[in-house]
Amino acid sequence: MLFNSFPYIFLFLPIVVVLTLLARRVGGPKAAQAVVLVASLFFYTWWKPIHLPYLLGSIAANWLIAKHIDTSTDEDRKRWLQFGLVANVLFLSIFKYVNFFLKSFHQLIPQRFLLPDLDFPLGVSFFTISQIMYLVDCYETILPASSLFDHATFVSFFPYVISGPIAKAKRILHQAPNFGGSGTLGTDLMARGIYLFSLGLFKKVVFADAFARVSDYGVASVSNPSTLESWVFSIAYSMQVYFDFSGYSDMAIGSALMLGIEIPQNFNAPFKALTLIKYWQRWHISLTNFITTYLYTPILQSFPKATLSAAAVATILAMSIAGLWHGPAWTYVWWGVYHGIGLAINQYWNKKKILKLPAAVSWVLTFSFVNGSFVLFHARTVSEAVRGLIGLFPRHNLLGTTNLKMMTQHAIIMHILGPPLLVGFVIAFLGKSSEERAREFKPTVFHSATAVVLLLAAWIFLNSSIATPFVYFQF
Repeated sequence: MLFNSFPYIFLFLPIVVVLTLLARRVGGPKAAQAVVLVASLFFYTWWKPIHLPYLLGSIAANWLIAKHIDTSTDEDRKRWLQFGLVANVLFLSIFKYVNFFLKSFHQLIPQRFLLPDLDFPLGVSFFTISQIMYLVDCYETILPASSLFDHATFVSFFPYVISGPIAKAKRILHQAPNFGGSGTLGTDLMARGIYLFSLGLFKKVVFADAFARVSDYGVASVSNPSTLESWVFSIAYSMQVYFDFSGYSDMAIGSALMLGIEIPQNFNAPFKALTLIKYWQRWHISLTNFITTYLYTPILQSFPKATLSAAAVATILAMSIAGLWHGPAWTYVWWGVYHGIGLAINQYWNKKKILKLPAAVSWVLTFSFVNGSFVLFHARTVSEAVRGLIGLFPRHNLLGTTNLKMMTQHAIIMHILGPPLLVGFVIAFLGKSSEERAREFKPTVFHSATAVVLLLAAWIFLNSSIATPFVYFQF
C-alpha cells in the first residue's frame, strides 16, 4: 500500500485515524495504541503476508534480548548486547549480503555453495537498525526495556516501518500516551499532519515523478550522451530522489502527526548546503544521526588518539558501511566510499583553514560533488557508474543536444513536465524546507486552503498516472 495510492489516502489512513480517536475516547491511550499496532501489522502484511513472520520474529527476539540486557549483571549485559548486535547483523546479512559477497568472489567459490536468492522483507534495513539502536540504548541505560506491546508498536509503526525516518525508541515510547491525541494539542498535530502529508504527496506525484520521466529517459534511451546531456539526466535523477524521498518523509511525518506522534525530521533543504558536511546534516538526517552515533563515533574511539587521519579513516569506513546498508551492490559501497572521501577532505579543509571560498563557489562544488554521487547511486554496475562519472567531464561531445531534442518531442513532454520541473528547481534550491513550513504552520484559513490546493493538484496528477513506488522502498 503506497502512501501515494488511493487505498492509503482515502481508506486506510482516514479509517485508522478515526478508529484511533474513537478508541482513545472509549478505552484511553492504550486502546488507541492497540488500534495503531493492529493497523501497522495489517499495513505491513498488505505488501506480502509471507514477510510478516520475519518482522514479528525480529521484534520478539530483540525484545527478549533487551529484557536480558535490562536484568543481567554488568558482564552478562555486555554479552547480551554483543549477541544482539551479531544476531541483527546476521539477520540482515542472510537476506541481503551473503550471496552478494559469495557472488563477488564467484571464481573462488563453487556454485553449489551459493544460497538461493531470498526475497528480503520489506523495510528490513530500517527496522533492523532501529532495533540495534534500541539494544544499545538499553545497554547504556538511556531507557529501560519496554513491554512487548510497546516494543512491537515502536518497531512496526506504519508511517516509518518501510522506509523511515529512523526513529529512536525513547522518542516514540515517551509519546505513546499521545496516540489518538486530545484537546488543543491533538487538534494542532492533526492539522499540521494533514498539511505536511499534502505537501509530501504533492512533492512525490508532481515533482518527483516529473523528474523521473527525464532521468528514466536518459537511462532507457540514451547510450552515448554528451557532457551537457549527462548533466541534465544526472541532475534530473538527483532531483527525483530528493523530491521522492523527502516527499515520502513528509507523508510519513504527517501520517504520524495525525495519530498524535511526532517522528524525526529527515530533510532540511539539503541542496542549499555550502559544504558536504552541511549537506549530510540536512540529507536523510535520521540516517546521518545513526551513522554518527553508532558507526563513526565507535570507530573513531577505537583509535588511540582522535587525529585527523583517524577521523578520515573512521569517516570512510562508516560511510562505506552506510553505502552497503542501502543494498547488496558494489555501486552502493563505492557511493559510500565516495562520500567518505569527500567528507574527510571537508574535515581536513575546515581543520587546516586552507581557504574560505565564496558562497557561490562552495555551493557549486558541493552540489556538483553530490550530483556525482547520484550517478553512482543510480548505476546498475560499477563500470556503468564510471562511464557516467566520466561523462560529466568536458570531452569532444560537449554540447550535443540530439537526445534532448528527441526527448522533448515525446508526447508533449515539455508541456506536461516543464512547469513542475521549473518550480521543482526553485523549491529545491531557493525554497523553504518542509520542516520550516511545518514550524510556521498555523491552523488558519490560509494554511487550510494551501493543504486543499496541494491535495487537489496531487489528485489531478494521480488521476493521470499510475501510482509509482518510492525510490527507498527497495532498501
